[in-house]
Amino acid sequence: MLSSLQGYNWKMISDPLYGYVYFNVEVEEPVINNGLIQRLRYIMQLQTAHLVYPGAVHTRFQHSTGVMHLAGLMSEDMVNKIIAFYGKEVLDGYEPGVIIEAARLAGLLHDVGHAAFSHAYERGILWRKNVPRELSNHEKIGLLLIKNLLMDQLERAEKQLPGLIEVLNAILGEEEPKGVLKIFRWLVKEGFYPADVVDFLRRDSYYAGTIEYGSIQYERLYRNTYPLIEGDRVYLVLDRIAIGEFKQYMNAKANMYEHVYYHSVCRSFDKILYEILELLDEELMLTQRAIDLLNGRFHGYLELTDTYMYSVMMHKAFTDNSKLGYLCRRIMIDRKPEWKRAGRELVISPAKGLKSLGVTLKLILDSQYRLKVLREIEEFLVDSLKSQGIGEGELWIDILDIAPIPRSSIYPGGEESIGLSNLLIGKRVGGRIVLSEDLNLFTEELPLKILIRAYVPRNLYSADIESKITSLLSQAAEEYTRSRLRRSY
Repeated sequence: MLSSLQGYNWKMISDPLYGYVYFNVEVEEPVINNGLIQRLRYIMQLQTAHLVYPGAVHTRFQHSTGVMHLAGLMSEDMVNKIIAFYGKEVLDGYEPGVIIEAARLAGLLHDVGHAAFSHAYERGILWRKNVPRELSNHEKIGLLLIKNLLMDQLERAEKQLPGLIEVLNAILGEEEPKGVLKIFRWLVKEGFYPADVVDFLRRDSYYAGTIEYGSIQYERLYRNTYPLIEGDRVYLVLDRIAIGEFKQYMNAKANMYEHVYYHSVCRSFDKILYEILELLDEELMLTQRAIDLLNGRFHGYLELTDTYMYSVMMHKAFTDNSKLGYLCRRIMIDRKPEWKRAGRELVISPAKGLKSLGVTLKLILDSQYRLKVLREIEEFLVDSLKSQGIGEGELWIDILDIAPIPRSSIYPGGEESIGLSNLLIGKRVGGRIVLSEDLNLFTEELPLKILIRAYVPRNLYSADIESKITSLLSQAAEEYTRSRLRRSY
């Protein structure tokens, strides 16, 4: 329970990470009991990862309450620092308790826009279909759902906490707020180590059984983060004594992406899942349910949970003899993806010099260049593997990035980059924050690399092509990335 939120009645949820997550009866319980939050119990956090890591069956609900918990701790700590360094007037007229409660609610609500299979639905339906721009990602859909389905509860809370809705919108809204509220937006979801990311790294690694990857001393990070306010300019500064912990956090994040989120078998299952979503789109109106949100029809979208989709897929797996039924059986029963990784993955990283840094950054930040490289590598390998019986359409090249900047900086809803790449490092000296350096994360010794993997249909795989594909990937990368990039610079 938070000292700044006195006068509330509290209940608690047992949580394997934090012991207990507390929520107050007056403001938070009505929101938690709303269908928007309760449906998150039926959406798994990691879409198909449970097919590789059987323990990874935790849900968006667990994650959301965890983010609420962390957002409360981080925001209370930060509010106290702001008041201590600059005075309460810097809070732009908002009471400390209002800001902290809004941050907690933002943590609780940040994922309410997700549909079945979370990011797979986002990429497979919202980004591939002709949906209006205001529905292009789960965050925009979440705002729409909150506005239409939660406003009664929030307005009642607003009577006790004037300004609550305004602060909540500043944290979750599409546009970055001005002034001090930027800080709390960063703490909840958009900073270098926000509550959202810290919780999902710890929680996902716990349930996947990969704790060694997601180990984070998160309290040391936020306790050593300070506000720097200079007129209208607002910054967060990390004390230099916590740089080591920051690097450990970045390595934990990279390890989870490489070994869990980007596990080669998970990627193969996701590829089947995209095809299943495509085949089910018309029958289940997967695209139309999202579009209906703009016309005030919400229940069709809210029904799209993993539980609902897996029920449909299980039925198809047992009764449907079409391609759809076959693909559902591959996931639901056989647990054998159609595509099998062949050869060792190719790693492109700055470790090989400045030119490799240029290649890596261009592949991360330039989606058109990335697509061109992917196609050319694929063509090169197909041409070279004809003698192995692998032809057009029988090779899949997967290009993945691991970068130290927030993922929303690269893919904020599938749109343009917002380019957050510098971390301010400083030192607290008495009642002042003194800057010592501006840390560019792209040039630091932090995880930054591209992974390129090749897959072939399972029925065409043989041990004989392992070394062949490893060698071809290396040749292709040399020809189609480094050499071409040198000519373009």
